[in-house]
Amino acid sequence: MSLLAAAGFAVALPLGLIAMAAALLQGKLLFGRTWILRRAPAGPAAQRRTAEPVLLQRPGGVRLQGWLSLTDGAAPRRVLLWFGGRNEHVGWTPDLGGWLPDDCALLAFNYRSLGDSGGWPSERACVADAAAIADWARERFGESAPLHLAGRSIGSGVAMQLAARLAAQGRPAESLMLITPPQSLRAVLARSWWLLPLLPLLRSPLDSLAAAAGLRCPVLMLLAERDRQVPHAHSMALATALRAAGCAVQVQRLDGTTHRNLVRTTVAMGLIGRWLE
Repeated sequence: MSLLAAAGFAVALPLGLIAMAAALLQGKLLFGRTWILRRAPAGPAAQRRTAEPVLLQRPGGVRLQGWLSLTDGAAPRRVLLWFGGRNEHVGWTPDLGGWLPDDCALLAFNYRSLGDSGGWPSERACVADAAAIADWARERFGESAPLHLAGRSIGSGVAMQLAARLAAQGRPAESLMLITPPQSLRAVLARSWWLLPLLPLLRSPLDSLAAAAGLRCPVLMLLAERDRQVPHAHSMALATALRAAGCAVQVQRLDGTTHRNLVRTTVAMGLIGRWLE
């Protein structure tokens, strides 16, 4: 082997190992890990609501950890399914429950490998889990109970994929709430020059633009004033695609917020509650 060929091999080997590791670990890299449970201000109905832990068994012995928030003494008429962002421990969502109407149950599960949920995250696994969560909710509260879907950041992609799947099945979601949504993970990764070589390996694109074509439901989109993770142009491209599909889209940009803190502000939680009224 020539010196030049040996040098090329020496460079290609670590790059190949990095690419292999990225392919194998990308689910964990994309969905993150739960560093800390960040609580939120309790809403005006907090004293009337109770949160109960829920476990959902999935194929392969995977168990998902979740929470169900209900109003004491009130029969739920509809259900809000919450899909968290990267690194988000959704054990905080009972705090959001206090901002919701009394007749609205709130259900949220940690993604695979986050919190005490088992398994390994990927788009395919997490969207299949989301569909199972929707089935669980309809079994618990009745097939006719309207489902409202909400997702933050990467969770908006999961919510969009679930909404498209439900619409194709003829049982569409009642509404969608998208908080700082990217148009796709591919578009987000393409913004970083050092991540560009990994795009051909991406197995979880969460293409919300493609999913938008099959939707016809009302959509609330909340954007942060300052967002370094998801450019406003990406979110507005998704809003345009949803409107083109026939969705009524309401976009609100909240002053003084960032990608990370928006969802736990009282303004954002109040908007979510009023949307569901």
